[in-house]
Amino acid sequence: MNIDKTKEFEIFYRQFSVRKYKKGEILIRADDDPQGIFCLTKGYVRQFSISKTGIELTLQILKPITYFPLIWAINGAPNIYFYEALTAVEVGRAPKEQVVSFINDKPVIILELMSKLLGDYAETLSRIEHLVFSDAYRRVISVLLYIAKNFGVESSKGIIVNHRFTQQDIATLVGVTRETASIEIGKIEKKKLVKYIDHSMLFGNIKNLEFALTTNSSNT
Repeated sequence: MNIDKTKEFEIFYRQFSVRKYKKGEILIRADDDPQGIFCLTKGYVRQFSISKTGIELTLQILKPITYFPLIWAINGAPNIYFYEALTAVEVGRAPKEQVVSFINDKPVIILELMSKLLGDYAETLSRIEHLVFSDAYRRVISVLLYIAKNFGVESSKGIIVNHRFTQQDIATLVGVTRETASIEIGKIEKKKLVKYIDHSMLFGNIKNLEFALTTNSSNT
């Protein structure tokens, strides 16, 4: 999202109290009517669903600055997802009616919000393809690429993600058990495609990770 174009929207949210959530706390529950539209200003939030058999699937990991749940806000569609603090987070929460009234005559902000939604939609479609057509190894690689792209910063050593996404985090993004995710991450680490350093993740050569997504072998 173009922060410059939505700065006015961020300023709008400053009139509302900052709400803080601890890691693991639920901000919004599925099928609940959200109490407003959130602006995430600090930390990461996990958007996920739970199957009838109790299996969790992470759909997105939200980072600052993100507004949610936008589909509920704009289309009036019922919210069917959970939103959980993946880390300690800070958010602003504004009543839906006030938000809609504020952006109603601001096409630039509306366009930016729609652009963000469409970008997320395209990324989700790509992940769904891997979930359906790829084996567990490539599914884990596709999620690592998603993490590197969305949460990484360039450094002299490669791309660093300053948050250690756990095996369980990756498992719920991929749609496999934690044990399966652990095995596949082990293969990827052995090939030096990702390295865990304290609370960070290092991708030394993202091109090699992208190439591994298209090769036919996951043998160690």
